[in-house]
This record gives sequence, structure tokens and C-alpha cells, in this order.
Amino acid sequence: MLLAAGRGERMEPLSSFIPKPALEVLGEPLAASAWRHLAPRCQRLVANLHRHPELVAAALSELRKATDPPLAFSREPTLLGGAGGVAAARPLLGEGAVLVANTDTWADLDLQPLLSAYDPDGIALAVIPHPDPQRWSSVRLGCDGRVEAFEREYRGNTELFLFTGFQLLGARVVAQLPPPPGEFAPLWEALRQRGALRAAVVTGRWREAGTPLAYLELVMSLLGGGHWCHETAEVAADVHLVDAAVGAGCRVARGTSLQACVLTRGVTLAPNCTLHRCVAAGPFTVPAGTVATDALLLPSGTTQLR
Repeated sequence: MLLAAGRGERMEPLSSFIPKPALEVLGEPLAASAWRHLAPRCQRLVANLHRHPELVAAALSELRKATDPPLAFSREPTLLGGAGGVAAARPLLGEGAVLVANTDTWADLDLQPLLSAYDPDGIALAVIPHPDPQRWSSVRLGCDGRVEAFEREYRGNTELFLFTGFQLLGARVVAQLPPPPGEFAPLWEALRQRGALRAAVVTGRWREAGTPLAYLELVMSLLGGGHWCHETAEVAADVHLVDAAVGAGCRVARGTSLQACVLTRGVTLAPNCTLHRCVAAGPFTVPAGTVATDALLLPSGTTQLR
């Protein structure tokens, strides 16, 4: 189950034009990360859709290869929540365990410990040692791998973990999910109280992309100090690119300088633009001579990058 039906409120105003799962990350949608983790391990894939459903469906459909499992969509005119989304999708998922992934983060993880923690009557969460417990909520574990608590505030504890967005729902848990809507938090707490909520510590890389600034930082981290241009992008010979990603169908005119910038599909930069630490999401044309720093450039206007 690919959870792709969020509102994207922290990503506003960017998510008014492009939903988070469909955001371009070096030539593929952000949801490709979750897809790569699930497709080799699952008999079928289901994605729930709410905001910009056609854009998300198109992005996911483009990822599917002939050897991948079939993909179906569970449409949610009214948002049903995480657990509610899985419950509503049961006719498409079929019987059995469900491997669930968020589609608004980027990861390259070894999920074998998560699969090994399977319990038909419980849920296992994939966690990593917490990179910043003062920024995000934490998971505290017992010595037996059971979840002891979720901590919203950092209290100086050292052995804390971060939930990665991947979880394995036992077959009987899926079958007994209450009718939607519903969030995972109450379900987790009920299972935790009876010792049926476990966590598996996984290894690898994980990055969040919840805000326009976090999206820029994700792409910069993947670039690793270079620049990248999609094969369909048109970039003038004298354009100066430093830590820049130029997406599909973008056009960058002469005399332009891009440093630590991301241009998503369909953006056109007129001549002599200078952008530093900016995200431009199209399709639209940035006027000639534009100078911007720490900015989000959209068809609706320019705002500060946050």
C-alpha cells in the first residue's frame, strides 16, 4: 500500500500545483523511492489518491515496469486517514499482510529486518536511529523490540528512533481494521498496550521532503555537489550551473546562473536570470533578468522558501 493521499499542507504553496508524491527528484517522482522498496516484495500494489489524483496516478503509472506487480488505485474523495485508507483499499489489496509505505519521503533502506519481524496479530514499524529528536517525534523501544512509547518532545533520552514511514501490518490486523476514516496512531496505541506493536531497526539512508525547503535540501543531497539536467531539458551553452537540477522539458536561456536550485518539469527561464537556493515549479516562464535568493517561484507568484 502506497499512502499517496495526503493534503500536503506543509508543502504549500508548492503542493497546490504539484502533489508531493509527484514532485520531480532527478527525473523521477518522489514516490519512486517507496515504489522501489515495495514492488519487488509484493504481489500487488495499491495507492490511495485524494489531492491531484490524476497527477499522482500518472506519476505512479509511469514507474511500473512489465515485471512489476499490478497497480490499482483507491480514490478518496474525502480523506480517510492512514489506517482508514488501508481499510478502504482491502477489496483491492486482497487477503494477507500489507506492507505500507509513505510516498512523501525519500529512502534507500534494507527492509529485511522489518519483514523478519512479521506478526499476523501485530504491526512492525521500520525505524532508524534518530537523526534529530528535537525536530521530529521519537519512538522508544524496549530491549525486546516492542514499542514502549512515542515521544513528541525531546527529554534528553539517547536511545531514540525515528519511524521511516514503512510498516508491516499483520494479516489479522488488516482484516480487523475498523471502517474508515481512521488514523494509525490509535491503532498503534491499542497494539502497543497489548505488546503487539514492534519496531525493526533498519539500515540505510532516509530523508524527509515535507516542505519546499526540505525538498530542495533532499535534491541537493542527492546531487552530491554536482549538477543534473534531464535529457529533454534545453540549457544554453553559457548557463552557469552549480548544485542545480534542471528537470524534464525545462528551458534555460543564455546568461543565466543557477546555484543550489531545482527546476521542475516544464519551467522556462528567460535570459539573464540569477537564482540562488531557489525552487521553480512549472509549467511557467520566469521573466528575463529575475534575481532571487531563497525563493519559491510558481505560476502564482514568488514566495520565501521555507
